[in-house]
Amino acid sequence: MTFNRVFVPALAICLYAAGLNSTKASGSPQTPGSHAFGQDNRAWDAPPPEFREVQRRGFLDGIDGARRDFGNHRRPDVNNRDEYRNPAVPRHDLEAYRDGFRRGYEKAMSHLMGEPDRQSPQVVRPMPEPERGWDAPPPEFREMQRRGFLDGVEGARKDFSNHRRPDVNNREEYRYANFPPRDLEAYKEGFRRGYQQGASHLWGDRR
Repeated sequence: MTFNRVFVPALAICLYAAGLNSTKASGSPQTPGSHAFGQDNRAWDAPPPEFREVQRRGFLDGIDGARRDFGNHRRPDVNNRDEYRNPAVPRHDLEAYRDGFRRGYEKAMSHLMGEPDRQSPQVVRPMPEPERGWDAPPPEFREMQRRGFLDGVEGARKDFSNHRRPDVNNREEYRYANFPPRDLEAYKEGFRRGYQQGASHLWGDRR
């Protein structure tokens, strides 16, 4: 009995000392993930946090495009992707979308081919505010003018698609606009301006 009372505490002290020496030899104890403290833990295919929504969409589409090219053993070239050359986004979003797509494509190719990140260091700067599209009503227009403008642009598109000569008077919705007299003039002015804008954009010098 006396042996147990002396031996067990002594054994515990020896084990504690051995564990303490092991900790000192191996450095400070680390908790899971402590090696990444202070580093960016985001997944490699996550869009940069400063990206706006359209850039994020382009980045993710670029990664998907790179994966497809890699899987099909195609030469890595962002210009091979139809969705980069002709993206289905409004004109005022083209620059931001393509910037995101290009950076996503390069990031994915670097990852898939086991190469260092091929993207050159870039200074993070905010993207410029999107420009107004050619088919946007002038900001000073009132409600009826805006409505007429948008209808005029649509009328020009229809004439262009049907290979008709551009002439606002061909449009029945312009000639027979059904609005109260106080709104009719504003609507027709907006329609006429929208049709002219659409014709200039669609026909260009071919008129």
